[in-house]
Amino acid sequence: MSSHSDLATEIQILQAARALAEETAASFTMDQLAAQTGLSRATIYRQMGGKKAILKRLAAEHGLGDLHQPDVPSRILQAARKLFGEQGLMAPTMEQIAAEANVGVATVYRHFGDKTGLLRSFMQTFHPRLPTEPEDTSGDLATDLAQLVKTMIEFVLEHRDMVQLSFSNAREWRDELMGLRPFQERSLNRVANFLHSQMDAGQLRSIEPQQAATALLGMILAFSLIMPTYYKLPDPAPQETAVFITHLFLNGLKKQP
Repeated sequence: MSSHSDLATEIQILQAARALAEETAASFTMDQLAAQTGLSRATIYRQMGGKKAILKRLAAEHGLGDLHQPDVPSRILQAARKLFGEQGLMAPTMEQIAAEANVGVATVYRHFGDKTGLLRSFMQTFHPRLPTEPEDTSGDLATDLAQLVKTMIEFVLEHRDMVQLSFSNAREWRDELMGLRPFQERSLNRVANFLHSQMDAGQLRSIEPQQAATALLGMILAFSLIMPTYYKLPDPAPQETAVFITHLFLNGLKKQP
């Protein structure tokens, strides 16, 4: 059995190795570890059995075994996305993001510099992109509009956390949030262009297309974002909801004669 002195030395070595692993993605040398602990290389080898054994202990005891793997930045960004989606941009700390990603906070700082750098990478990585417009349409107003609405609903459901963040008014991150604004504009323009084309074809009465598109997008966001997020209602069925929204948009609530 290890003596009390041996146990204290093991703890000292593991603590130093953990700090180095977080700073260097597990690429530290035994010379660096010796300098960090103030122990000789021979003592470290005798006590722990070498770097591979040390990393194995870190993996088992601290979850740090894969710090050197290339997916660490991706895992950190996924953790950030989860916490940002749950708490907003302001609340999560770098320590919380590190804990969610199962890495040390020094690893997060080493990869991204600070929270601003993390947020910029986050926006670049998860920037939502609208699906391409279909080349073929049926020529039927209700059918084509329902398909467009369905596409928008599916898009919001898939990227709901990012859509929600795009409406954030966090002043501290205003510049970073600007990266999410273009997809809002593209969404509005796509719907407005479709409605405008139907007005030109005589299928819809002529009103301001952007206003009509804003009204339609309001219903889409209500069903796919607001109701599930804030009222905890189930996610809508895209096809059924698209047909309902389309009917309501085109025909309103007034009883037909």
